[in-house]
Amino acid sequence: MENKRQKRQKIWTTIGVAIAIVLLLYWLTLAIWIDDEPEASALPTTEQSVNS
Repeated sequence: MENKRQKRQKIWTTIGVAIAIVLLLYWLTLAIWIDDEPEASALPTTEQSVNS
């Protein structure tokens, strides 16, 4: 039989994992909502920046 400390640790671990999953889903939803694309974060080439 588990003691109180081990039970409490399991509960807090479960809560932490649940919060991490919720934050990950929020982040992914926000990235999709603002249409975040990897190309947007790339630096423009020298040719593009001179002509702009």
